[in-house]
Amino acid sequence: MKKEAKLWINLAKEDFVDMNYMWKVKRYRGAVLFAQQAVEKIIKGYIVENKQKAPRRIHAIEELTKDAALNLEEIKIKDVKELSKAYTRMRYTDLSVQYYPTRASVEPLLEMAQKIYLWVEKKLIKK
Repeated sequence: MKKEAKLWINLAKEDFVDMNYMWKVKRYRGAVLFAQQAVEKIIKGYIVENKQKAPRRIHAIEELTKDAALNLEEIKIKDVKELSKAYTRMRYTDLSVQYYPTRASVEPLLEMAQKIYLWVEKKLIKK
């Protein structure tokens, strides 16, 4: 595996662990941030490893999946824009409180992030 890809993937793993920890201790807004970051970074690692190019410096997961030629419909996910928006919303206190105040508001995003993360990780392991 390429050194840069491994770096992205290791950072993604840290964020994935942090997402689960934040969920466990009921720090839901933090869990959303780490969820988005874990997915973003593992896709960037996938791009480096499989597409022979550097990933774009963006946070839009829908764009990164296009760059990686990953078809999220394979895992029954049609729209990841809400997960992408989480990165920006978490940067502003008023938005983070508005959009992610409860467990129920966060849980669907974490489930989506976990599904994507594990799917991309599996693709990397198969290689």
